[in-house]
Amino acid sequence: MTKQVRIENADTAPYRVLVQVWDKGADGAPDVLAKEITLGHPTAMTGQDVYLTTIRYLVVKELPALPAP
Repeated sequence: MTKQVRIENADTAPYRVLVQVWDKGADGAPDVLAKEITLGHPTAMTGQDVYLTTIRYLVVKELPALPAP
């Protein structure tokens, strides 16, 4: 079954969020990074192309803040 998910950078802190979409490797092969999405500001969200399946998973990480202008 496919499950669409939405991830939002819901914090007002200057830190960014990185969402990695991974596909599990077949027959013992390494997992494959399908895409990375950076949510660089508050209210930024992933789109409709982010979903889970039995062979797809997500990793969500905090990134450092961007340098001040």
